[in-house]
Amino acid sequence: MQQTTDYVTFESMSVKKGLVLDTVKLKNLNSGLGQFCLHLGQAIQKHNQNFDLSCLIASPTDQVFGDSMKYIVATLWNRFWGISNTADIWHSFHHGSPYHTTNKKTKRIVTVHDLNFMLKYRGWKRNRELHKLKLEIKQADAVVAISNFTRQEILRYIDVGKKKIAVIYNGLNISMAPAQKPKFILFNKFFFSLGIISEKKNFHVLLPLLKQKDDFSLVIAGNKNGKYAQRLMEEAKQLGVSNRLIMPGEISEGEKLWLYQNCEAFLFPSLQEGFGLPVLEAMNEGKPVFCSNHTALPEVGGPHAYYFTDFHPDSMEAVLSEGLADYTATPGKRIELQNWAKKFSWQEAAKKYLVLYRQLAKN
Repeated sequence: MQQTTDYVTFESMSVKKGLVLDTVKLKNLNSGLGQFCLHLGQAIQKHNQNFDLSCLIASPTDQVFGDSMKYIVATLWNRFWGISNTADIWHSFHHGSPYHTTNKKTKRIVTVHDLNFMLKYRGWKRNRELHKLKLEIKQADAVVAISNFTRQEILRYIDVGKKKIAVIYNGLNISMAPAQKPKFILFNKFFFSLGIISEKKNFHVLLPLLKQKDDFSLVIAGNKNGKYAQRLMEEAKQLGVSNRLIMPGEISEGEKLWLYQNCEAFLFPSLQEGFGLPVLEAMNEGKPVFCSNHTALPEVGGPHAYYFTDFHPDSMEAVLSEGLADYTATPGKRIELQNWAKKFSWQEAAKKYLVLYRQLAKN
């Protein structure tokens, strides 16, 4: 687990500078970017001493940081024409945000989460998205990637010149909601998976495991409005396991916590992850995690996850069976998983971002 900043620590500044955090993705707290905005914003608010903080939000109802934070409500007008302000630093919490400051003196920092569009699109659409990211990185005074994998993807496709790209890992989301057993749980042993139901999550490779593990059910939670969800249900029917595939759609924080705590294992065969927070969430509950060895997942799962190196049913079943046996036979495995997950901290991430802000403010 290696993350780099290449930035030195500065003493507290005598005069507070203005800092705008683009947190418009708070409008969808069920998304990964929504959770990033919430938890990083809260941690920055807690540890900030040097800046007058303002947050760009999509709606007045998104004022989740309380009265100590100033808010700028994004509009259709400033989406196209920019936002006039006197901030010293503007941090886009995600690349591709349509909002920007018109103040040329404002220092800009952008966090890049992934380059999934390189696989999602072809032709002019991919070129368009790549051009937009190139321009955004060129205009930024500092760039942060959320994993070494994302950093390497940036360097693979974009000539950044002498510009440094810091790596600051996301933190572990710890829910304060009490665990709540979902009403759809009518069985004893089950595997759990989580995410927007889309092809990049690769959920369909899990279905043959139900045929081989005939005493298990599989819960896949997440937004299921799309063709891929229908494909999963059809393939489950063809395999004769549709009665053991449960797709409840989006679930509450309490239900998610209960599912993590009571599943036999968390399965995450995703093909495109800039990070992979569900892996840490499952590990924090001491549960064995089985994920693909693609993209950033080996960074997040480290030596404590079990990895699918291919998606042939027999190979996956072997990894699953051997991993479950190892988990059961290894004393202290649960504690090892929990300790690893806790190394990823929003508090530490916020401190690294604040160091970066201070450097930009002094330049």
